[in-house]
Amino acid sequence: MNGLSLRLCSLVPAARWLFSLAALLGAVVASSAWASAGPLAEIERTLRGKPEVAVLALTQALPGLRGAERVEALVVQGILLVRTHDPAAVDAVVRELEQLAASPQEPAATTADTTATTAAAAAGLLRARSAARGGPAGRADRLLTEAMTRLPANAPASLRLRFVDAHAEIKRNLGKFDLAIGLYQQAVALADALAPLQPWRRSDARSSLAYALAQAHQLDRALEINREGALIAQASGDLLAQSLTMTIDGILFGMAGRTADELRASQAAIEFARQAGAKRREVLAIANLADFYLKREDYATALRLALEALPLAREVKELSTESVALTNAGLASIALGRHDEGKALVRQALMLEERSGALSVMLAIQLEYGEMLERVGLLRDAWTALTEYRRLADEVFQRQQQQAVLELQESFDADRRQRELAALQTDNGLKEAQLLRRELQQRLWAAATACGVLLLAVVGVLLRRMWRSNSQLVDSNAQLQVASERDPLTGLANRRHLLTVMQQRAAAGGGGGFEGSMLLIDLDHFKRINDEHGHAAGDTVLVEMAGRLRATLREEDLTVRWGGEEFLVVVHSMSPAEVEALADRLLDAIGREPVRLGRESVAVTASIGFATFPLQPARRALAWERAIDLVDTAMYLAKAHGRNRAYGVRALQDEAGAGASAQPATLESAWRDGRADLTQLAGPVPVSA
Repeated sequence: MNGLSLRLCSLVPAARWLFSLAALLGAVVASSAWASAGPLAEIERTLRGKPEVAVLALTQALPGLRGAERVEALVVQGILLVRTHDPAAVDAVVRELEQLAASPQEPAATTADTTATTAAAAAGLLRARSAARGGPAGRADRLLTEAMTRLPANAPASLRLRFVDAHAEIKRNLGKFDLAIGLYQQAVALADALAPLQPWRRSDARSSLAYALAQAHQLDRALEINREGALIAQASGDLLAQSLTMTIDGILFGMAGRTADELRASQAAIEFARQAGAKRREVLAIANLADFYLKREDYATALRLALEALPLAREVKELSTESVALTNAGLASIALGRHDEGKALVRQALMLEERSGALSVMLAIQLEYGEMLERVGLLRDAWTALTEYRRLADEVFQRQQQQAVLELQESFDADRRQRELAALQTDNGLKEAQLLRRELQQRLWAAATACGVLLLAVVGVLLRRMWRSNSQLVDSNAQLQVASERDPLTGLANRRHLLTVMQQRAAAGGGGGFEGSMLLIDLDHFKRINDEHGHAAGDTVLVEMAGRLRATLREEDLTVRWGGEEFLVVVHSMSPAEVEALADRLLDAIGREPVRLGRESVAVTASIGFATFPLQPARRALAWERAIDLVDTAMYLAKAHGRNRAYGVRALQDEAGAGASAQPATLESAWRDGRADLTQLAGPVPVSA
């Protein structure tokens, strides 16, 4: 599977899976009384590569554990169950921890209190891990931060290490690499201090740190840190630790462009996992290697490895890895001319992801599928696949926007609940003051007068607080409205804001159709940037492109982040000739200079479709939605004719079609028959990156 094929089980997310498992099963020891011989430490050392077996072993060991040992064993069991996709069992473990927190059984009060508090914090850790597995990382971050505040200062250092490692992973998933690196460095120091006799913990902690450094574009430092971990793993002879360091080496060498080293490390990762009997890690490494060959167009080898990974993935019930293997096998089969067989395999992968509700993964598969069909000349099938990709992209984008709004609302609701609690506490205090006033009034009138004055002062304070709370509520609502209409990455307007603007303009204009110019911009080959440089680099490119658009456009022009790598520009008071000149300037602004990514740079170009409405010659009014459909069709013509160019619609006969049904082939046919007047603009020759 090419590029984004590594979405859940390949380089970036696969490494995330491996790091989570290795750190959560490996970055732990018990307190000093049982660190060297405790059952938990031994289970983790011998069975961490076989989570199902480890869960059974922990179930058998739990009845003999008490206090902090039992809490930590439940945490490990819960984390294993998160990794094996068993949310009901995870909830059962959380409930058991909450029961320990509510009714401790220890004979000594101090010990009981510590165990109860630790169990409450541990339950929060598992809830955060569950949230991070299938939900927004922001919510997981809030849950874990709250849980860490409950962790007592005298909690076992090994459990504290689990919190630090979990927090580091969540910060990395949020893209806060500086905070993640600091936390991973703490994890390395804790692992070194806690586990001198268990070197695999020290090795795994360094691998996690190395991956975070690589995402922050500190590749040399990442290679150095992972090399330290590899030496520790090699000296100890721990096969799983060696498999993990080789997996990370493969990722790092791939980012550095060291193809031969990447291949060697990936093959070694498979062999170490196979020797350790860790089938989950083995199938993951095989899937990574299949993707390596697929990206290098060695389709026969990619197909062989994908078919080798498929039965293993099904055996260990890893649906995400099974999806990767099916997609890789399907794409390789299509490239080898086995079209029907390949399309059937890809459809199986899409059905798996659809059942699990993974829209973003379906989006990645659909794009690679369409591009492969286009590459082998199956243009009609490619058009169908890419049309489905656009539909899924719109749905994913809308869900992301909805999730961002929900997260903001959740944060706002949490603040409101805190304000309500404070108000309730104040109200209770007021009632107590009133009771006291009555009692004192019966004893001494003078004292009652003083209490009345005091009560007035309290009421004044409460009124001032209420005024401030109302002001904060108004400000929060205003901020929420702005945030809901703004793209959080680029700072540009989003679709919600465009809808608001267009509805206002339609109402002001009496519903007569859209008047003005639209330009739809799509960055060329953006997926390759994510594949070759990472998603953080892709985000950097999007932010840079947004800045270049702002610098080129006027303040009154509306710029919208329309999709993942698409931007929509709406301008008014420009003639068609001025709009053509603007499209040419945008091509130049985007493609003239490469984007710097640390020590590297990458060339970026774009395809643009544009038009001025009402269209000549009939000047028939079009709704703004249909106007977007038309410039979208023109943009696809630009892509079909080589990319790095702009196609503008100057005129269009009514019968040529100008709505959602228009396709690039239809518009191009109308152009060649004289029923449409199109203009073409070529982009600049990109400077070599």
